[in-house]
Amino acid sequence: MKTQGYIKLITSAATNKDSLMELNILPDEKTPWHYHTLFSETFEILSGTLEVGKGKEIYQLKPGDIVNIMPNEKHYYHNVSKKECVLTATLNPGDKNFENSLFILKGLAKDGLVSAAGIPENFSDLVLFIYLNNSRMVGFQKIAEPIFNFFAKSAIKKGHLNELIEKYCKMI
Repeated sequence: MKTQGYIKLITSAATNKDSLMELNILPDEKTPWHYHTLFSETFEILSGTLEVGKGKEIYQLKPGDIVNIMPNEKHYYHNVSKKECVLTATLNPGDKNFENSLFILKGLAKDGLVSAAGIPENFSDLVLFIYLNNSRMVGFQKIAEPIFNFFAKSAIKKGHLNELIEKYCKMI
């Protein structure tokens, strides 16, 4: 497939207890270590492979493998292979802001506005993505959190979030 920005919403927090999405992670796409306070995440690998760090362990996941990440549990993912990984991500409880954050991220990717690692190139887009998906940084990156939150709230006041939602989240 190797489609930049593939995502499909299967169930939404707007109508169900959980959020369930199918999405792809392209080669070298990754997140830094982080955690979420509002929900657990469960990844099920449908195709390809994915490295997932969770707590002090690092897992090499393949099709059929499932990993559950609890609220406040440090984790990351990284597609270290040369092939895309397709997975389902389930959030419990579901979170509409997280759903929007992924649709925005994948929309930006389709428009060529993210790095090879899948990170938004525009600073306002980046801070809004982090703010919406309830990502909390760990280690030295933690010092950036208040700054990111300040700029995210500023971008919201200026209407940038509404623009992104209008452009990338209409279908959900």
